[in-house]
Amino acid sequence: MKLPQAALTGLLSFFLLITFPAFTQDLETIAKQKPFEIHGNTSLNMIGYTVSGIEPRRQPFSWVLSANITASVYGIQLPFSFTISDQQKSYAQPFNQFGLSPRWKWITVHLGYRNVTFSNFTLAGRTFLGAGVELNPSIFRFGFIYGRFDRKTSDNPDMVTDSLPNFKSTGFAVRLGVGTDKNFFDLIMLRIRDDSTSVVQSDTSAIRTPEQNVVAGFNSHFTLFKRLTLELEGALSVYTTNTGATPFDEVQNNSLLKSINRFLVVNQSTEYYYAARAALQYQDKNIKVKMEYRRVEPKYRSMGAYFFNNDLENLTISPTFGLWKRRIILGGSLGLQRDNLRESKKATSLRTIGSALMSFNPSSTFGLDLSYSNYGMSQRSGRLPLVDSTKVRQITNNLSVMPRLFFSNARLSHMVMLTYLWMNLNDRNPSTSDYTKMVTHTAQLTYNVSWLESRWSLITGINYVRVINFAGISSNYGITVGGSKILLKDRLNIGLNNSLMRSDYAGEQGWVANVNLNATYQITAHHNVRLNGYYTGNFFPGSSTVPSFNEFKGDLMYVYTF
Repeated sequence: MKLPQAALTGLLSFFLLITFPAFTQDLETIAKQKPFEIHGNTSLNMIGYTVSGIEPRRQPFSWVLSANITASVYGIQLPFSFTISDQQKSYAQPFNQFGLSPRWKWITVHLGYRNVTFSNFTLAGRTFLGAGVELNPSIFRFGFIYGRFDRKTSDNPDMVTDSLPNFKSTGFAVRLGVGTDKNFFDLIMLRIRDDSTSVVQSDTSAIRTPEQNVVAGFNSHFTLFKRLTLELEGALSVYTTNTGATPFDEVQNNSLLKSINRFLVVNQSTEYYYAARAALQYQDKNIKVKMEYRRVEPKYRSMGAYFFNNDLENLTISPTFGLWKRRIILGGSLGLQRDNLRESKKATSLRTIGSALMSFNPSSTFGLDLSYSNYGMSQRSGRLPLVDSTKVRQITNNLSVMPRLFFSNARLSHMVMLTYLWMNLNDRNPSTSDYTKMVTHTAQLTYNVSWLESRWSLITGINYVRVINFAGISSNYGITVGGSKILLKDRLNIGLNNSLMRSDYAGEQGWVANVNLNATYQITAHHNVRLNGYYTGNFFPGSSTVPSFNEFKGDLMYVYTF
């Protein structure tokens, strides 16, 4: 929503209410803690690939070196992770990332590449390079991060997807709250801004304008009674799509607003949006009921998050019940959703989402899972009348049935499982139903037997897939056979899985084979080696439009655990 000039003064005042708090740290004695501990794992994975008959889908050779390490110095936790790969040479943004978050009691420090979440609508897991601190002494909650969220890149005429330059963007987020994990209320502020001087754009490239985003929000969680909880959160995002655009006259003529505008740039390109969520949940031993309301305005976004489903409002209720000492579990959900919240689209989409499930486990021998869902979508007129021939009115039904049997004794264990999935797209518009028709049937019957003393395991199965749409009928059916064996006093585990499928795609018939060989060898308690080999073969007649090819991929991984 474009920002009216009359709302300028009030909006700037609102953001000034959230300021930087001062804080002190009282470190307790650490003499009783162990001086130093370290544990984690590191791995090197080498990948080979070759294919004939089609274009390669990856490089012939690649490697990935990664580690997850946690060191403890007198009780201060120092988690550290990194990933290095030869693939980083192909990315505009760096693939290699290093970061750590040392933690001691109620103090956490973030250094390097980190992703932190303060709430769903403000700072929500966006990776940044910088530093931060989170303090939670007693009932006080404080968090602050600062860093670079995007690095600068230049336009690349050789790569269409990277043709636009990217500005360097930096910013901060601060959280100030009170409470505990079960009961808290937080105020959050985020400010991220592009550096307009970081990129020189060529005359031949498309122009990208520098942006700024300031978000103010809150996040809360309350335990109203022993079993009843309430969650509330919301945010207001002020987004300036061009920091160099013409400012409002009020800003130019008022020294106070002009000073504030250095922090919160508001001009002719500024828009503001809001998002909110509320959830109420009741839970005891056999009953759980959750009701949630969410509203995210059109074009709502935050530079502290990667993506939002916006322009939607929905209300859902999700009950779950346990019966017969929880041998029977019944659950489901019902939701209503709509878009076009600002009445700016030519049509409004309405969705009804319903689902039900049952899990029946009367004994350790037999179990049955059933689920059904019904997703309906329709449209009504927005700012323009709708034509009946193009109006969307669809219902999608999904059904799954999964019975299973399990028997075991001192020597053998057997499991038989049947999985059946059905999906039907029902288009209620006569003008389009012939082109959107879609029905799929998927069935799989598997039998698994294990010889407990010899450590052998065998699995066999029958698979069937049938798809019906406007293009015709296609099907795949075949068998899978596999087995595994544990050897050398549990140090070596080898497995082989094979599948052979008969494919019929719109009358074109062929065979598809898949082979997977895997082995894991535990050299010592800290060292192991893993090998995986994959083969895929497509075999169709020469006149077929489906390509025939042979594809091989191998992974060799070494893992050191300490």
